[in-house]
Amino acid sequence: MKKLLKMFQSASQQAAATANTTVQDGDGYVLHKYPDYETYRQVQEDGNKAKLRAQFVKESHIAFLADHLNTTYGKIEFALCHGVRRGREQAWFRKHLTGAPDVIGTDISETAKDFPDTVQWDFHNTNPDWTGRADFVYSNSWDHAFDPKQALLAWVDALRPGGQLLLDHTRGHLPKAANALDPFGVTEAAFTTLLTDVMQGQGRVLAPLDRGHDKDYACKVFVCVKNS
Repeated sequence: MKKLLKMFQSASQQAAATANTTVQDGDGYVLHKYPDYETYRQVQEDGNKAKLRAQFVKESHIAFLADHLNTTYGKIEFALCHGVRRGREQAWFRKHLTGAPDVIGTDISETAKDFPDTVQWDFHNTNPDWTGRADFVYSNSWDHAFDPKQALLAWVDALRPGGQLLLDHTRGHLPKAANALDPFGVTEAAFTTLLTDVMQGQGRVLAPLDRGHDKDYACKVFVCVKNS
């Protein structure tokens, strides 16, 4: 754990030296602003490589979400996981979901090509090949967004009617945890407000799945459902 923490701290310090961000401090959120897009991209790629062997989310959590999805849908055909680094999330979803689902992971870094079922992609952007197809979109890396609303709208675009957006919120996603590498931090209340705005006219925000007492990965999972 100490080694992992040191790795994260080192990556954050490197990002701060590269990015020279300004901080937007809003109502229940903090957002680090980059001087330009290329700086953002470079910071994220450098951070990816610095933390490439680190793993934040646990398999037990993905298994929990898979059980939720198996109960909700029965069979998943296509799904997306954003900000996966080395692709553990989609591998675990493929393992624990019923059937043989096509679960693709994305990462902004060129290292994406080195891992199975992973594509290099900036998750702020819509992809016409994914529009309206995904049974679910999952991420614990939304705090890497320089424009959270733009990213979330792109993810909702990928959902099929009735599809679910699943977003982890941990202590590491709070405003005090935001930095040049993880630019967006938000309280649960402010995140609910943002998601309600994103889903307006497109769907609804459900009650979070509360895993706050889980010993391996304490979090709440925010759930949004696209209109059928």
